[in-house]
Amino acid sequence: MLKRKEWYEFFMDKGGFEMQFSSAKIRNLELKNRWIMLAMHTGFAEGDALTEREYAFYEERAKGGAAAVTMVLGVNNAGALKGMYHADTLDGNSLQTLAERLHQYDCKLIVQLFHCGRNESRKNNGEKPLLAPSPVASPIFREEPLEMTEEDVLQTKVDFAKAAAFCKEYGVDAVEISASAGYLLSEFLSPITNLRTDKYGMGEDKGMTYPLEVLQAVRESVGDYPVLIKVSGAQMLDGGYELTDTIVFCRKAEQEGFIDAITVTGGWHESPVEQISFYVSKGAYAPLAGAVKKYTSVPVIACNRIQDAETAERILEEGMCDFVGSARAFLADAHYVEKLQKQEMFNPCQACNHCIMDVLKGKELHCAFCPEAGNEYMENQRRKIATRKEVIVIGGGPAGMYAAKKSAERGFLTTLVCKEDQLGGQLNLAKLPPRKEEIGTFVSYLEHTLKELGVNIILGKEADVDFVMEKKPYLTVLAMGSEPVIPQIEGLDTTTYALAQDVLQMDAEALKPYGEGQIVIVGGSSLGLEVAEFLVEKLPEAKIKILEENSRMGTELGAMARPLLNGLKQAGVQTMCDTKVTAFDGKKVMISIGSQPFFVTADHLILACGSEPVSAGEIAMALMDERLSYAVVGDADHVADVDEGLQSVFELFSRFYLA
Repeated sequence: MLKRKEWYEFFMDKGGFEMQFSSAKIRNLELKNRWIMLAMHTGFAEGDALTEREYAFYEERAKGGAAAVTMVLGVNNAGALKGMYHADTLDGNSLQTLAERLHQYDCKLIVQLFHCGRNESRKNNGEKPLLAPSPVASPIFREEPLEMTEEDVLQTKVDFAKAAAFCKEYGVDAVEISASAGYLLSEFLSPITNLRTDKYGMGEDKGMTYPLEVLQAVRESVGDYPVLIKVSGAQMLDGGYELTDTIVFCRKAEQEGFIDAITVTGGWHESPVEQISFYVSKGAYAPLAGAVKKYTSVPVIACNRIQDAETAERILEEGMCDFVGSARAFLADAHYVEKLQKQEMFNPCQACNHCIMDVLKGKELHCAFCPEAGNEYMENQRRKIATRKEVIVIGGGPAGMYAAKKSAERGFLTTLVCKEDQLGGQLNLAKLPPRKEEIGTFVSYLEHTLKELGVNIILGKEADVDFVMEKKPYLTVLAMGSEPVIPQIEGLDTTTYALAQDVLQMDAEALKPYGEGQIVIVGGSSLGLEVAEFLVEKLPEAKIKILEENSRMGTELGAMARPLLNGLKQAGVQTMCDTKVTAFDGKKVMISIGSQPFFVTADHLILACGSEPVSAGEIAMALMDERLSYAVVGDADHVADVDEGLQSVFELFSRFYLA
């Protein structure tokens, strides 16, 4: 099999990535290319009709080249997540309006018919019953659902069929039945979640009876109309269903004429293996789609970490699928497909999982690296200002670069001043741990965008009061970022140590000494964990111990801490929580666990104690004295992740310069 670079050269020699931009059909529905925007629960629903927010969100992705976009619709009130429309009450005319707005761009509308099953929190579900095949709690939400009665089972089947007919009536081009990821229909397929003893239990057909009946009801309600099904290739849980089971299910559905295409994703949300984060290599789960395609004859749509032209073309050329599906690539850049086709730079999905983690918490969908996502309706209300007024942005990190972008987009003469000789700030460090190198592509994307917008970029200059006062700009954005925290602990001033930020930038020669003796990292936040991972990759035999004062490591990482900690554990890295460093004495690190004093030996001491804002006080005071407008954003205001930093900039430019 060709390696990634070889695939790229191969396709470029052919003249580009042609297959993904060729047309193809699902039943009688012709799609202009092979890119389908998959379903994402947005949480944007308000009332019983789609709003301009939804219209603008989906329409922008239609403008951006998607052959089809998928919207999620609960089949009934009980099956809808918080902030999701459902077919019982949705105004069909608003759905038809969405279809018409997409059709302007030769983009089709697919509606995924959805029932959450047990996968919702009691808090978000309110007074609604949480229904499932059996009363088995989700390990994510830990809420025991009600076992569906015979009446529930029948009514839900009817609701799927009614919802499909509703979509057809109001101009939707196809429906997709959700039977993946641990939601209702997939719960019937799993021996873990289906403990029923009636005809809808596992039995000889392995739980397929009810999902097949639902598909039959849908087909009977819509007739000659495209019906897709979304399945998890395998459950990826001990005791769960396997790929062979999924293939059998799909074959039965096809043979009965119930389905016209199959969307194949990975496991469930609760599976211990990663699904869509950067721990998964690009296109890693496409072989699941390939296996389903081998044993069926309807078009197959591959999913999971397909976020670039090279991966898409490779899996299409290898015959693993007929279409490529992605959700978060379209979230990060609405014009993703258009830019791929033109071979232009796009804003790449970083697979950071911020989006999915927030959705599982009942929050609105958003992208950590694209604050515009979901706010297109607001952006569309703004106009470029015809002005010669100047905006100065001080700081070349992500917040500063994004501030310069928003300022230039509004029409201001914009100057970005960066004291370093390259843009990127903390992201130039964030891209150094294993698997995170693509963060550098976000920096490149922003730099490219700033140059296209005509931003005046000054590198290698530290802006001071004199510089700002000479220009007296209309607005100054202070985005000087952060600097490492050096804790005030007894004995540190006479102890040899390195900062985690510096270790990440060391070359092989500088790292050599760390291969012998005990390494102690003080701080178990994301920085401490990632520098440990960096050292493990560079020095596999290194002995590493991480000390963390809190009861958990990597708390700010959420679910993304799990794969990182598992990898460190497998590499032999020791982690000590609830451990307070009290003093340093030569090679001894004095600690207390509870009220008991201990010490650990450190041949190499690394401080990963976080960061603190670079003071913007002097410039801010001077601007206030002259009554000149300024704003402090990103880490310069308070240290947070890139998500919060970019959001602070977006909110700033949302308050100002409205049309």
